[in-house]
Amino acid sequence: MLQLIPFEEKDFPTILGWVESPRFLMQWGGPMFSFPLTHQQLMDYKNTQDRRTFQVYDPSVEKIIGHISIGRIDEDKKQARIGKVLVSPVHRGKGYGKQMIQLISTYAFQHLELEKVTLGVFDFNKSAIRCYENAGFTKDRYLKNHRPFEDEYWSLYEMSLHKYT
Repeated sequence: MLQLIPFEEKDFPTILGWVESPRFLMQWGGPMFSFPLTHQQLMDYKNTQDRRTFQVYDPSVEKIIGHISIGRIDEDKKQARIGKVLVSPVHRGKGYGKQMIQLISTYAFQHLELEKVTLGVFDFNKSAIRCYENAGFTKDRYLKNHRPFEDEYWSLYEMSLHKYT
């Protein structure tokens, strides 16, 4: 069973090594980061007050296999947003994504006592969309040409999962 381990400064080199291009950085991190990703950007991200950041550990292989965060934590509205979902390059395609999403959702509903979690995913990321749907998320809306990147505009699905569904 996967485990969430707090993301610490000592873990930054791992993430820095996984993000190899401006396109991948935008897909993973959105406009919050700029390429090349730096130690200071990760420090600012990690230290955001309404966010919890985690490395994902698989004890069966004794390795960190990914990274995930939950941010925009709103205790009054009882909701938050899953983000920065990243499976290490050597562990992609092995079903970890769904497990990671289920793990962070359970954390949100049980530990943070939230009732709803949301996320955004670019429409061209078909494997991530399938992963989120398989974890119980539903598409709420489609934002056409939502994010400019270089000479393109990327469209986005907003998705959500409710505690009581």
